[in-house]
Formats: sequence, structure tokens, C-alpha cells
Amino acid sequence: MSKMDCAAEGAQILVNVCGCVKPGENVVVVTDTNKVHIAEYIITAAREKKAEVVSIVMAPRKAHGEEPPRTVAAAVKEADVVFAVTTFSLFHTKARQEACKSGARWINLPDFSRETLCSEALRVDFLSRKKLVDKLYSILLNGSRVRVITERGTDIEFSIKGRTPIREYGISDEPGMVSSPPDIEVCIAPVEGTANGRIIVDGSIVLPEIGPLPKGREVILTVKDGFIREIDGGPEARKFKEVLESANNPYVYNIAEFGVGLNPKCKLSGSMLEDEGVYGTIHFGIGDNHTIGGTIKAPMHIDVVIKEPTVIVDGEIIIDHGEHVYLNKK
Repeated sequence: MSKMDCAAEGAQILVNVCGCVKPGENVVVVTDTNKVHIAEYIITAAREKKAEVVSIVMAPRKAHGEEPPRTVAAAVKEADVVFAVTTFSLFHTKARQEACKSGARWINLPDFSRETLCSEALRVDFLSRKKLVDKLYSILLNGSRVRVITERGTDIEFSIKGRTPIREYGISDEPGMVSSPPDIEVCIAPVEGTANGRIIVDGSIVLPEIGPLPKGREVILTVKDGFIREIDGGPEARKFKEVLESANNPYVYNIAEFGVGLNPKCKLSGSMLEDEGVYGTIHFGIGDNHTIGGTIKAPMHIDVVIKEPTVIVDGEIIIDHGEHVYLNKK
């Protein structure tokens, strides 16, 4: 199969499986000038499904979580299904939140490429992962305190008491649902001010300028009272520090999200949606979390991925060096 054919096939998976688009539904495809060529695949697949398709092209945002123009926010609020084929993610925006409150099914596709459309990660059996997502969701929903440790030196603890996790199945099949295929994960907003310890990033910093870290390299984040206080390491650490400093906003250092990747076909690639979904990893979101159950509004949200973590919830090991041991328990 040629690359063109597999890209079209990937778009059909997004429309038919992930978006569950039905004939006659109002579909809005939001894109920007960098991603029009990818959006065209989605538009074609949605039209083949006989949906009413409207496409909107905007200027690229400057960072994940930056709001789209008001005209885009108005359009997505009226949609049955939204495909956000953008350079930077619209997940952490008020526009996405309001659209989902109005019943839109949202499929978030930041930084998608032909390679992503053709990837094995998009060809996972999404439905078969639902049980795993639900089980981890239940553990975090009923949990109070989380500790994450790794052999490379990560050791951080934080509260999740009273917070509700978010299930991302990779499928948006009910009104208001949001998914970011091929990412499959469960994530939660730690209680602000409670995170303390050290994060050794050895997987990826999900920014176009950085991506997967070379073997043996790491970025060290020192966290106190919920915020990153120090960033140490090599060139990747310096670049990450520059990006955060460029926001000129203290809240971009907030430990905003704790997420667990659950797609066995995802690989660390530099693509946000693959990196977050890699089975056997966890990630922390840095910055904004007000749309995922937190209280911090910040101009950006950046994810950092940690490999082979051990995750302890209320004193019980649920993930052991990347292995999901809770699956074997009743």
C-alpha cells in the first residue's frame, strides 16, 4: 500500500472509528495554514460518510492551549463532531471546553502528519482498551495520594484527592466526549501546590524543538509546592527553560497533569499524541490545567514523558517499572 493510500485509510479510521461520524451530522474541521494538507484527508473521509462538512483555516497558534479566534469558537460550539487538525493542541482551550459542553464530540489532532495517519498506533483496537482505561480511571478516582519513582531518579509525590480523572479512549462516541487518537490514556490534575520532589525526564519533551531525548540524556526538574523551581541538564534542558521563560508567566511552571499512556502500538516519536500514549510510560503536563479539573490558567501546556515508572497510589503499587500490575488484581 502506498503512503498516500495509508494516509487516506488513517483518515477513515479517524472519521469512522474515532469520531463515529454518521451521515447528515454537522462536522467542523478546524485547521491552520501548516496543516491544511492533513485536514484535506479528514474532509474527504467525512464527505464520503455523507456528513455536512465545514472547514475553517486559521493562522497557527503559538503554543498548546492558546485560544482560537472567536469565529472558530462559535463554529465548533454548533457542531456535532469537531476534528481539530492544528499545529498546536486546542485541548486546553475554553473553545474546546464550551463546544463539548454543547454536546460536540471532539477529536483533537495536533501536529498530525502523514506518518501519523499511516502509523500502527492509529490501527490499534481502540475498543479493546476501554476496560483497561476504565480500571485505571477507577483507581485514580478513588485515590488520594500518588508517588512516582524511577530507577533514573524520579521521586515525586502529590495529592489527587477530590479530583476527577479524564478517560481518553481514542474514541469520541458520545456527546461531549474528547479524544486525541492515537493517544489512549487516563489523566488527572494534581491538587495545586501539593507536588514535591524530582522528575527525571528521559522519554520526551513534547515540543517541536525537542521531542524524544537521545539515549542517556535527561532533563531534571526540581519541584516544590506544586511548581518547577529548577531545570537542569544539557541542551534539551536549556531549550525547555527558554520556552517556559518566553511565556513570562509564573503559572507555566505548574505541575498541571499526571497522565498514563495506554496504547501498546504508540512509540516515542516527537508527535504529541503518540508520545503521551506510549504504554509503559507516564507523563506530566506543565502549565495550564483549568480545563481538566484544575484551577490554573496559563498560556501554555507542555507534556514531559517518563519511561518505566513505578506508580504508587495510597501506598499500593499499581504500575511497577512500566508494568500495569493492577490488571492482575480483583
